[in-house]
Amino acid sequence: MSKSLSNRKRGFAHERDLARRLWEKGFAVMRAPASGSKAKRVVYPDVVAIMNGHVFAFEVKTTRTGEKTLYIHRDQVQKLVEFVRRSGGTAFIAVKIVGKGGWMFVPVKELVETPGGNYKLSLGDMREGSFLRIDNLVAIALGVRPLREFLKS
Repeated sequence: MSKSLSNRKRGFAHERDLARRLWEKGFAVMRAPASGSKAKRVVYPDVVAIMNGHVFAFEVKTTRTGEKTLYIHRDQVQKLVEFVRRSGGTAFIAVKIVGKGGWMFVPVKELVETPGGNYKLSLGDMREGSFLRIDNLVAIALGVRPLREFLKS
């Protein structure tokens, strides 16, 4: 099996893992059947999760613990942004650092555009609070405010 095919299969497995975890938290979830395919005219993200009218769309990325920067192709970001524009949803890059546990959800607005027009996410700069976890998405969908918001008042 070629390296790119095995990477692709691993990517699909991570997408399924994210979909399963969101489903277990109560979201209606759909994984795009041809995510990553050559479907150029179709605009959809890797995974879509909906709860209480809140639509979350995800481009799924995995990386190894030693990698400091995650690069995302311009077309992937543009398709994600177009999907949420049409759906009224919120776009995230779902990042799983293999060997480190859970998922991190980074709002697309946190991405930095590269000189070549693609995007990057500096994993070394990510601190707790600069990204969301699955329980944060549940709280948003349920309209639950975190305690720290009350403490700021």
